Amino acid sequence: MPDGSLFIFSDTSSELFDVSANETIKKMPSMPGMHRTYPNTGGSVMLPLRKGNNYEPEIMICGGGLAQAFDSLCDNSCGRLKPMSQEPLWHLTFMPEPRGMVEGVLLLDGTVLWINGCQKGAQGFGLASDPALEALIYDPNADSWTVSGKSEIARLYHSVAVLLLDGTVLIAGSNPNEMPVTMEHVEAHNQYKAFPTEFRIEIWTPPYLRGEKASCRPTGIRLSRLDLKIDTTFAIEFDAAEDLESLEVILYAGGFVTHSVHMGQVMVYLAHSGWDTLDDGRKRVEVCMPEEIKLAPGPCVVYVVANGVPGVGQFVTLSV
Repeated sequence: MPDGSLFIFSDTSSELFDVSANETIKKMPSMPGMHRTYPNTGGSVMLPLRKGNNYEPEIMICGGGLAQAFDSLCDNSCGRLKPMSQEPLWHLTFMPEPRGMVEGVLLLDGTVLWINGCQKGAQGFGLASDPALEALIYDPNADSWTVSGKSEIARLYHSVAVLLLDGTVLIAGSNPNEMPVTMEHVEAHNQYKAFPTEFRIEIWTPPYLRGEKASCRPTGIRLSRLDLKIDTTFAIEFDAAEDLESLEVILYAGGFVTHSVHMGQVMVYLAHSGWDTLDDGRKRVEVCMPEEIKLAPGPCVVYVVANGVPGVGQFVTLSV
């Protein structure tokens, strides 16, 4: 959390925990719906942090299931919770379809991609059926869902999805078998496996990079410093492909993911006072790191988003 405490969630229960004092700060109400953690794992994200609402964190958890069984029902509900509010309450929204093992990935336009998983079944070997193939986009501001593309590849147990430097999403994995089983092995030995081990990798392109938008990226991005600290200021220079009407600067930590759980995924909109046009036509913006919140040190990425289109991310190191 922005104050340095931990939000911990298990099944349908959650709490804020003070690591230094080794004690629970506050317990949250139970989340409605089915089981949300293994073997009926749902996806989880902390929605983007913004200075406009004092960086108040909001957790979103989607999907889950009923039991560790091949025919287990899955859940289509999602809950949103502000754990640091005075009276935290779960507010529900609903995916277009039920999902277990669904992945949540924060996108650079402030929306969330929910992808992978199954519509029936559970985690474990040979326990998932009816794969969920559609990419779902959730807009937190409008509380709305959109189907945005469909894959032909089942992404079940041991699948992953992560944002790349260029703003697209890498999707890989799926091994719902105790040992890796290739399609060639299945055919050669006349063995039946509903879903062989998947070695193919896909790239999903968000709407903000489709069509002509891909040619409108800001380019030539240069940061005045690559070692960032809380309450410091740095400058960014870049070339804009068209007249600049809007600008966002994002600090993003993709974290790491396994079994539908993204750990360390954080997205912060950094404050800036606008941009200047230099003599050579390049743009320059002064950016302020937040002093009101605590962020875990380590590698992060800074994205420049001009007119809604992101440039290639720049690696930085965040230190305390």
